Amino acid sequence: MKHTVHRITTFLVCAFCLTPAALAQDLDDILQAKLRPGWRTEDGIHMAALQLDMAPGWKTYWRQPGDSGIPPRFDFSQSVGVQAFEVFYPTPEISWLRSSRNIGYQSQVIFPVQLSVDRAADITLIGRIEIGVCRELCIPVTLDLSAQLSAQAPVDLLIEAARAAVPKPGAGRITCAFSAADDGMELKIVLPSPDRAFDNAAIELDNPRLWVKTPKLELRDGRLSVTAQIMTPTGQPMAIGRDGVTTTLFAPDGATEYRGCLGA
Repeated sequence: MKHTVHRITTFLVCAFCLTPAALAQDLDDILQAKLRPGWRTEDGIHMAALQLDMAPGWKTYWRQPGDSGIPPRFDFSQSVGVQAFEVFYPTPEISWLRSSRNIGYQSQVIFPVQLSVDRAADITLIGRIEIGVCRELCIPVTLDLSAQLSAQAPVDLLIEAARAAVPKPGAGRITCAFSAADDGMELKIVLPSPDRAFDNAAIELDNPRLWVKTPKLELRDGRLSVTAQIMTPTGQPMAIGRDGVTTTLFAPDGATEYRGCLGA
């Protein structure tokens, strides 16, 4: 596989930054990135992946980074021979820095990328990926990567393992209710009969102007309640579609994801 990488870096001033020693460290010592070429299925799906390897003590973020951090953004629209793509996020780790929660990955992460392509033709995968890598400081990094993907290639077991580590879809539906609160709104989600010992949750909304604080979990009478404050641009309640609510529940042995919710 032939691939090229170009990095464009700027430094982000944040609440936890900055140490001169870390600023002096070369980015290549912190982060290595490559595209794994993957394999082609008979129904016109090509499974590839982005692999990130980070130096000890450095991390990158999940699609919902927690209380701070930089969520990754993927753009493969300039690829040749690719009709559509979908990126999968393996279950992340949750850590705390004082009272701030971080959701992401340390050491290594592999993001599987599912491509809709022609079944027989070789393709050129061209991607621009924006991520943050953090320790005491956060560095926004833009990765420009390209790779030739052959229609004839063996299954990559590392990509398969990463795909298996993605949060599992939740069985059934959860309910949700919105109410007015200070600085915006409160969202309460209820799972009637949890089948695992969930101890953390992340809530994502399809409106990027809304900020969801770290949810609180309460298990009572066999029902799991997840409550979170939503900060709106005006500090006033606003319309939010229930179909655009994604709830991920984390347990020590994995994670479960619910897309959408029903009215309470």
